Amino acid sequence: VSQSQNRKYMTMSGTSMATPIAAGTAALMLQANSRLTPSLIKALMMYSSQQLVGFNTLEQGAGELNVEGAVRLARQTRTDISELLPLDAPLMIGNVVPTPQSTIAGHTIIWSEGLIAGKGWMTGTQLISNFQLIYGLGVLVSDGVLVSDGVLVSDGVLVSDGVLVSDGVLVSDGLGLGSGTEFWAEGVLVSDGVLIGDGVLVSDGVLVSDGVLVSDGVLVSDGVLVSDGVLVSDGALVGDGVMVGD
Repeated sequence: VSQSQNRKYMTMSGTSMATPIAAGTAALMLQANSRLTPSLIKALMMYSSQQLVGFNTLEQGAGELNVEGAVRLARQTRTDISELLPLDAPLMIGNVVPTPQSTIAGHTIIWSEGLIAGKGWMTGTQLISNFQLIYGLGVLVSDGVLVSDGVLVSDGVLVSDGVLVSDGVLVSDGLGLGSGTEFWAEGVLVSDGVLIGDGVLVSDGVLVSDGVLVSDGVLVSDGVLVSDGVLVSDGALVGDGVMVGD
C-alpha cells in the first residue's frame, strides 16, 4: 500500500479479514500434507502461532496465526496419519522436531508451543514430536483433558504423559503463557463451562462469591437489592432521584 520500504504492509481487523487467512492457511497445509486431520491442522496452527505481548488467552487464544510456521510443520508431519496410529508414535518425519520459531523478512517469531484445550493450556514438545490421539478423526483437542484432585491434567490415554495442562488462563509476555501472570485464579474445572475457584462459582451466567449473587442483571448483597438502576434496601426505594421510605 506504500512505496516506502518500511510501509509495505497493510493492517485490517475483524473476522472478515481473519477468516480467509485462516482458511487459506489450512488449504496450504493440506496442499503440503493431504493426510492432516482437522484437529491436527488446528493443533499445528496453535503450536506455531505468535503470542502477542500483554494479551491473555481469552483475548488471543493461542496467539496470532503464523502461516510460515503452520505450513512448515505440515510439511514435516508424517503422511500416514490415521485413527490406527498409536499414541506416542513419532509425528514428525525422521523424528526431527523443528526449531520453534520462524524468521520472516528478517524478523524472528517465537512460537507459542502450546494448544488451547477447553479452558486449559497444553504444553510440551511431545505435542508435535509424538502423535496424540486427540489429533485423530472424530476427536476434539479438549477431549484429552480431565480433572484429577482439582487439577487439570492430560489423561495419558488420548494425550501422552509428557504433556502438561495448566489450570488457569494466563497473560502472555511475548514468550510463553506459563511465564506470565494469571488472569483467572487457579481453580477446578468441573464440566461444561463450570469453573470453581477461590469460592467463586460460574455457571450459566450466575455468579456466586462472598455472599454476592449476580443473576440476570440482579445483584443481591448484604440485604441490598440492586436491579436495573433501582436500589431497594431496608424498606427504602431509591430510583430516578426519588426516595420512598417504609
